[in-house]
Amino acid sequence: MRYLDDFAPGQVFHFRSAPMSTETIKAFAAEWDPQRLHTDEAYAKTIHGSLIASGFQTMLEVFRPIMTELMVDVANIGGMGFDNLRWLRPVRPNEALDIEMTINSVTPSKSKPDRGVLHYTLHAKNPKGEVVFSTDTPVMIQRKQNDID
Repeated sequence: MRYLDDFAPGQVFHFRSAPMSTETIKAFAAEWDPQRLHTDEAYAKTIHGSLIASGFQTMLEVFRPIMTELMVDVANIGGMGFDNLRWLRPVRPNEALDIEMTINSVTPSKSKPDRGVLHYTLHAKNPKGEVVFSTDTPVMIQRKQNDID
């Protein structure tokens, strides 16, 4: 298990998302974001050159490897939101995204010494190396018991 004290500013973690197929993009859009640019290939091609994924789907796909490969073994108390959330470029079918997670700060709580805030920035890049998604994320994490005694 990783605790707040196991992280340090400047640490960088790398992940890769699975590519989203045309069918996956359309199915997600049909349920959650049924705009034509996510459901109608001909229409999307006239605006973006191809069908594009919903920003919400992109965000979930960016977070999936972080949650399953890192956070599943972190003493996470809970997320605190998103700052500076940006969808900078469209994500197209069959593009895997390279994700970089940079630890910005590790701040023990003054009022609750058993926990603190881990603040990190995410950048996801398409196969061309262009940033398609970014956000700053604070999360509340437990501290190691021996570090708060």
